[in-house]
Amino acid sequence: MIEWFERQIPKIVLAPSFIAVLVFVYGFIAWTAWISFTRSKLLPNYEIKGVIQYERLFAAPRWDTAMSNLFAFGTLFIVISMLLGLVLAILLDQKIRTEGALRTIYLYPMALSMIVTGTAWKWIMNPGLGIENMVRGWGFESFSFDWVIDPDMAIYAVVIAGVWQASGFVLVHR
Repeated sequence: MIEWFERQIPKIVLAPSFIAVLVFVYGFIAWTAWISFTRSKLLPNYEIKGVIQYERLFAAPRWDTAMSNLFAFGTLFIVISMLLGLVLAILLDQKIRTEGALRTIYLYPMALSMIVTGTAWKWIMNPGLGIENMVRGWGFESFSFDWVIDPDMAIYAVVIAGVWQASGFVLVHR
């Protein structure tokens, strides 16, 4: 009896977590998929109506914007993070003089939450507080760095912050 219990204890311990994941992850994924085929708006309506919601989604102009932003962010984020992480890993492997500074700059984001990183980059890129304000304070009144408020450049500002957050992870895993 005790041997059976010892063999079963891992299953008994993991069962509540397994059930919670089944219900709260996969159950809600299934519920969301079901609701997406109805005409639900604010409150759920469980009567299946087909792909009406998807037709509305794909016809919306924001869908095209979202897809182009996703493509731009995904491509740039992955390529730049991988290349920068590789270059930094190579530099740190060569025992360069500024190894301590590089470690601090690129491993520091690993110690910060993404919320703190996002807030810091929001301040850095804010035209009234950050880089633009600093350079204009140096006397370059025509300098402009308003990527955060420019709809065409905002995705690139997000890429910069994301790359800074992730390149340390790539560096460590090389």
